[in-house]
Amino acid sequence: MVNRGRSKGCATCKQRHVKCDEAKPECWHCRRLGLHCEGYQTYGNLKFRDQTHKFVNSVAQGRACLPSPRPLAEPDTSVPFFLMHYVGMGRNLESARGLFEILIPVYCSERQGSPLSLAISAVASGILSLWRRSVRGFQLSRKSYAEAIACMRSAVNDRVQRSNPATVLAALVLQHYESVAAVYDLRSPSRVHHNGAVSLLQFMESDRINGMNGAYIRRFMLHTEVSSAMRQKRPLQSIAYSWIGGKHLMAAPDNPSSVLDVIGVSVAEFQADYIRLVNHGGVRFLSRRVLEEWRTEAKRIDKQLLDWARNVPDHWQPRKLITGQDIDESIPTYRSVCEVYPSCQIANIWNLWRFQRLLLVKITVDCLQKIIDLFHVELTKDQASGVVDDIFECQETLQKLVDSVCYSVPFFLGNRTRRSTITDFTDSEILIPSYYSPAPEDKRSLNTTGHDAGRSGDDHRRPAIAQGPWHVMSPLSHLLTLFSEDNGQLLASFLRPGHQEWIREQFQRVTTLLHLSPKEHSEDKQALFDLSAGRAGNNKTDYLARGVRKGLKYMSGP
Repeated sequence: MVNRGRSKGCATCKQRHVKCDEAKPECWHCRRLGLHCEGYQTYGNLKFRDQTHKFVNSVAQGRACLPSPRPLAEPDTSVPFFLMHYVGMGRNLESARGLFEILIPVYCSERQGSPLSLAISAVASGILSLWRRSVRGFQLSRKSYAEAIACMRSAVNDRVQRSNPATVLAALVLQHYESVAAVYDLRSPSRVHHNGAVSLLQFMESDRINGMNGAYIRRFMLHTEVSSAMRQKRPLQSIAYSWIGGKHLMAAPDNPSSVLDVIGVSVAEFQADYIRLVNHGGVRFLSRRVLEEWRTEAKRIDKQLLDWARNVPDHWQPRKLITGQDIDESIPTYRSVCEVYPSCQIANIWNLWRFQRLLLVKITVDCLQKIIDLFHVELTKDQASGVVDDIFECQETLQKLVDSVCYSVPFFLGNRTRRSTITDFTDSEILIPSYYSPAPEDKRSLNTTGHDAGRSGDDHRRPAIAQGPWHVMSPLSHLLTLFSEDNGQLLASFLRPGHQEWIREQFQRVTTLLHLSPKEHSEDKQALFDLSAGRAGNNKTDYLARGVRKGLKYMSGP
């Protein structure tokens, strides 16, 4: 739109629709957020006002607020660093789960000192302290965390603030802080901030922009509820059902991630019901007919998951690369295979899909084992042979699913083996396989480095270095706990020789990259005693895997 009048405020603040203090050469708002201040240009008597926001999705528009990189030596760079490497890069609405994808535009509309800005500051300072290899690590941000909590209390008591979607986002960011801190303490996190966000949903305003933000927020909360229910082997909380198909959720378009979460509701409930049947009903309530019904239901849900995989966009399908042919031999792979994806986020969604199927395989195997143990006398020779064939089919499915999880590891980690430091982002020795690298027939390396990668490759490299270990830590720890819990030894016997050891080695890599180590104040006292007594060579890794699973209890993903 064109109108007449003197320019007031810098062009950047105008685009963001915030009041500018008109400081020169750069305004204070731009300096605070690390944005490029576009100055105070005028063009004669005409003024050009960007009103694109009236015609495009408000979430997409907000990505213009992404802070540009600034020297990391400055003391106030934690928020721009966090927003760039953890929130902005490698995420888009096509694969949105609902939190990080809307965080930047909402944050840019908030005043300094708001609950959301303080919550983000707490997370950001903790994350950056880990990259700087601080001895105290995440604990350095406790002061910022306390300030955010105090500000949240005031906001909740204010009628206007508690109806602001930014206040709900602040609660979810604080829950993220609590979860990350719990991972490093190897403990169970508190759920208090997530519960607070649930309580605030009823107060949220429902105009066009807030309605869209509210839909994404509910979508994220449904996703984390499904993920945590599966991890804790419990039913979903009743309020989650009100979000499924509700009018508030329909304000945002469906994507493959949200469709998978709806299937995940069935998977989580199926698991919880089966555990309740076995633990509380006991074998006296089990019959061949009942067990066959459970197997049938598992197949029905698994078909939904297979249909999901067939219906995702073609470019979501993983691309297979071969060591020595497509990627450098310095990158650890399982069976010389690496599968690459358009983004870490999409790869993480695929791993969640695989774990939903693995959960169904585990229950099916348990049903088959119970049929053999309890009713082997009743089975004819053909029936017994059929049960054995079904077990072999489960073994084949399990191997393929675990293989695919392992094939994703080099995409997340590349050839990294040392503890992460801030220099990793510019280290030319670090190689990260990329979906957007040259095709094999070009006879050029498919690895991305800081110097030879094109724009698309670099778009994966930075988020992979920042987020990759976090994305792969959850599935690897899930596999290790899956093979060590009830019925786990049978499932582990389905793997190829050395497969479980390879998984354990990759999890050890992740704990090294993320500076994770056993804690003396951990909840798992017996495991600590075993470690101090030097029992079992694999105890340390298995202990860390169990501790990580506790910390990840209320986070998204597998």
